[in-house]
Amino acid sequence: MAQPDYDFEYSWEELKPVRPLFVTVLVAQGLGLVAGLMFYDGRSWVESAWLGGALATFLGYLLGLWVQAVMLPGSLGRNRVMVRHLGIGATLFGIFALVFPWLD
Repeated sequence: MAQPDYDFEYSWEELKPVRPLFVTVLVAQGLGLVAGLMFYDGRSWVESAWLGGALATFLGYLLGLWVQAVMLPGSLGRNRVMVRHLGIGATLFGIFALVFPWLD
């Protein structure tokens, strides 16, 4: 089935071909959230948690690409659209996490 390039909404079942990548990003976000709470001294705990999770999203995506390639070889190429959408989202979160502290 062809994937439209503009569809950014996926169900858990549709993410099955890239599930190792997606789960790696989610785990990284959770770890980043905890690290943000522990180490970042923001104005509020919500800001600290959000910034930690947002920054970890991009790092989790990079790690997730490797995990995906090892666990399901060839699946990155077959699911280019979903991989690209996850990458765009992770990149935007990472950029915002780096720029956000200076927006004050």
